[in-house]
Amino acid sequence: MAMTDSNSQPDTPGEELNELVVVGRVRRPTGIKGALLVEIYSGITDRFVVGDSVIADGKEYEIVETGKSGDSAKLRFDNIDSIEKADRFRDLELSVPAEELPENPPGVYYHYEILGSDVTTVDGQHLGTLTEILETGSNDVFIITGKPAPGKKKGDEILVPVLEGVIVDVDKKAATMKIDLPDGIL
Repeated sequence: MAMTDSNSQPDTPGEELNELVVVGRVRRPTGIKGALLVEIYSGITDRFVVGDSVIADGKEYEIVETGKSGDSAKLRFDNIDSIEKADRFRDLELSVPAEELPENPPGVYYHYEILGSDVTTVDGQHLGTLTEILETGSNDVFIITGKPAPGKKKGDEILVPVLEGVIVDVDKKAATMKIDLPDGIL
């Protein structure tokens, strides 16, 4: 069971749900009518429907046409009706308000919900802060960074595979996480 979903993350941990969450990146324009090929970070290429809105470069755009092309979503925005107008979106990230994200089932979290969490073990040992989540294909790996020792710029990193039973408790509001470390991690 995957414990995390989406690369999206706010600038600071614990931000309220009215913040924007990055959900994809425009690869390039396609065709002459202003359509865009978009990499959807969740991998669900049909997550948008006509009438949805996204934020790109600080502006809101209504989606007026959707489709798929290979592993990309194909989107066209209102008033973007030429390849020239569409080209300015190349490599821009698309965001939506967090409250518009689909609700995850219990025990599954968006990255932005847990990044920055203070991590302790079930026996109370403080490990540090969840600073990064690597997606490896088989399971995610949490990178937990401890406080730097005197004279060091960065703390030690602990890599924890997200396997069944590793995450014991998550308190998103308090930005804390309790984990049961697999044998051999420390």
